[in-house]
Amino acid sequence: MAKRRFLKKDIGYIAGDLFTEVLICRTLMPDTDSAEADGLMSRILAMQDEFIRRAQRPDGNGDRKHVRAYYRKLWADLEAEADAIASGIASLNGKG
Repeated sequence: MAKRRFLKKDIGYIAGDLFTEVLICRTLMPDTDSAEADGLMSRILAMQDEFIRRAQRPDGNGDRKHVRAYYRKLWADLEAEADAIASGIASLNGKG
């Protein structure tokens, strides 16, 4: 990532999109399990907090290679968590 500020904004956008999807499923689809939707919303908010916290404090401040590897791993972890949440959203109505 070029700047931490952009990374934190991207994390916020991803979390916001996922949260909106769960909220839409919960309010507009009558057969959605509300407890599972609430759990997914809590998971999304926890994910956002965790990844923004991780983006603020890179390991290896002096070494550029370590910092770059840290942010690449952070981005890969974010993508994996977002994919897991997206599959949870798909299974909210039993269609996943």
